[in-house]
Amino acid sequence: MKYVLLLPALLFFFSVQAQQRFITVDETKIWINTVGLENRAEGQPVIVFESGAGTPMGNWDRVLDGVAAMAPLVTYDRPGIGKSEPVEEMPTIKNVADRLVRMLDQLEVDPPYVLVGHSLGGVYVRGFANYYPDLLAGLVIVDPGDFTETQENQRPYYDVLNWEEAKVDSLIQAFIDIRKTGRQDAPGAIQREGQVLEQLRVDDFDEINSKALPNIPVHILTGGRYDKPMARRSKEYDEELLFRSKLKHRVSRWTDVIQSVDKGMLFYSGDAGHFVHWDDPELLISSVRIVLQDYQILQQKKTD
Repeated sequence: MKYVLLLPALLFFFSVQAQQRFITVDETKIWINTVGLENRAEGQPVIVFESGAGTPMGNWDRVLDGVAAMAPLVTYDRPGIGKSEPVEEMPTIKNVADRLVRMLDQLEVDPPYVLVGHSLGGVYVRGFANYYPDLLAGLVIVDPGDFTETQENQRPYYDVLNWEEAKVDSLIQAFIDIRKTGRQDAPGAIQREGQVLEQLRVDDFDEINSKALPNIPVHILTGGRYDKPMARRSKEYDEELLFRSKLKHRVSRWTDVIQSVDKGMLFYSGDAGHFVHWDDPELLISSVRIVLQDYQILQQKKTD
């Protein structure tokens, strides 16, 4: 109960401490927002947010006050997204992780970090765990690009349609073509992010799945609301039926992911669409709270 009583004051305190500004990383201006770093306790985890493809950092606004009441935080726009200057470098998992580490070093924000990633950002933070596991206190992965998916294990999604194999192949290819054509007029940075994700799909996300997760708290959040307007849905098949079939198979695989660590959790919100943290901000805030608590439990076990 004491947290409920203190929350309004804490929200006001952390809100006025927010600092949006440009910093220069590798000669590139990066737009960032920090909250509460100046009040960080020794060894306290910092929450670092990684947005989805082509999405500026403002998509986290609904959760920032609630998260900042628990820990310092950092949000930022990747190069070429939002207000940040573009770079020609491909935004591969390794390149994004390396740049994030350099950015945090420049800010003098030492680990440990809890990374919170949405959509493509969920892929990036899962990949970060491969390259920099020792820097992490936890992961919160929000409706990610499905890094557990392979070209083979996606086929059972389509069983609900009762189609012949060749027709399923045609639909899968149509989805690939739509993703490619949908980016043709986008800025270069967004096109490159899409190309990176597409190549990861082609490679069955081998770069990610080649290494096990470190034994840290790992949460996966997903939404169950299908938001596509009826007027834009296919007349050939039931798109919501296929969506729910995909979700069923993905949740089964994500359960394997969170069971691979001691403090793993899977959260489903029927009230949320793809932007779970926007539609159901309290779920994301609660997830971060549990990650921080479980990280402290794991740290205590190490010292006992």
